[in-house]
Order: sequence, then C-alpha cells, then structure tokens
Amino acid sequence: MDRRHFLGTGSVSAVALAPLAAGMAAAALPATAATTSSSKESNAMSHSQNAYLTLLSRENTVLLLTDHQVGLYTGVRDITVGDLKHNVVALAKAARILGVPVVITATMTDGMWGPVIPELLAAVPDVQPIVRSKINAWEDPRVVAAIAKTGRKQLVVAGVSLEICATYPALSAKAAGYDSRVVLDASGTFTDAKRTAGLARLAGAGIPVMDYASVAVEMLGDNNDPKAHDVYGALDMPFATLVWQVTSSAAKK
Repeated sequence: MDRRHFLGTGSVSAVALAPLAAGMAAAALPATAATTSSSKESNAMSHSQNAYLTLLSRENTVLLLTDHQVGLYTGVRDITVGDLKHNVVALAKAARILGVPVVITATMTDGMWGPVIPELLAAVPDVQPIVRSKINAWEDPRVVAAIAKTGRKQLVVAGVSLEICATYPALSAKAAGYDSRVVLDASGTFTDAKRTAGLARLAGAGIPVMDYASVAVEMLGDNNDPKAHDVYGALDMPFATLVWQVTSSAAKK
C-alpha cells in the first residue's frame, strides 16, 4: 500500500472522528459532575455515620453488662480479676450517678458460669439480671426490650468474654441501628488470641473500643458539673486519688 495513501486515510479518519470524540467528551462531563457530587454526598454521609467522631451523651446512652459471672471470671487472663471487678463496678456506679440506665444479663447462672459477681449487684441493687440461654444477648427479646424501653440509641457494652459476650451484642445492636461501643477494661477474655480476634472484629465493624473511665468522663462532659466529684469518686482512679491527696495536703499547710 502507498504510504501516502495510508497516511491520508488515517488523516481523514481522524478528522471524521473528531466531532464524535468531542461529543463523547461533552456527554461525559455531566456524568463526571454527577459522580463528583455523588462522591461528596457519600463522604458526607460516611462522616455523619462515623461512630468514632460522635461523643457519648449521658442523655442518649444505655449501659449493657453481659455475663460478669463468677465462673467466667475464673478463666480471665488478659486482665487481673481484681482490676476487672473494680472497673466494671466503677463504670456501673458512674453510670448510675449520671442517670444512665444499666441493663445486666447473665447465662447459665445455675450451672457452670455461676451468679453475677456480688460486687456488681451491690453497686446497682435495683437492677435485676436478665437470665438467658442465648449466647448472643441481643437474641433474647427481653434484653432488647429493656434497652429499647430507655429510648436511647448509644449502647455501651462490657462483658466476659470480650470476643463473644461483649462483641456479639455490640455487632447486632449496630446492625439494628444503635451506636455501639465496647469497654475493653471492663471486659475480659481467656487468651491473647481471643482478645486480638475480638478487637479486630470490632474494628472491622467500625465499633469504637473505650476504657471504663473515658466512658464516664465523656458522658460527664464538664468538670464544673455538680456531679463531677461523685463521678470521679466512683471511677476511683488510683493516680487521681493520689493527686487529690497531695493537693489536699499542700492546701492545709
């Protein structure tokens, strides 16, 4: 084929295709704009639904404590039993001071897992534990009803074990439209692998993990609040007690 004929043909084809290409580009512009707009809306929605950006409110929070039972405590290895008891009791007391409802549930209380730890029952003596057979507390209609009755949508969960008794209801509640959180140091489990698995699953579901004191302080919100002194007293953070003692001693001199 003559080289000039080939080039000429290519040149003519390019000229002929130019209007078509321009039309396709013009047609693509609105779609690009629509895609950009849709992306912005999606990002805004994602931002508004990001639980990590939303602080707990005492007016909208309910505390669910699952399976803090004597038998299960004997197997806890990722935190000392003394610290676990201290933290969950402190959290329950602080919640009560702030007017946050507390729901307690347990399983196999007449069997191998035994009763709810007495220290927790003493902290909230008016709360009757809901004894269930379901492994996932959220599958017991009474537990769900007790939480729904409060009219609150932020659910703070602590349980033994972390990867099952705390994680399962937190996942189910989130799927049901609640803003779930799990309290790490008011929960416990039996091996490092279980702890790692539980934390990974919560992270994958976008469920924030908190510590017991941060939950209470976040709901308190203001150190000038009349309830602040009682809340910090309930939390019983050892370092804070020492600081207060030092400050009080200095003030007397």
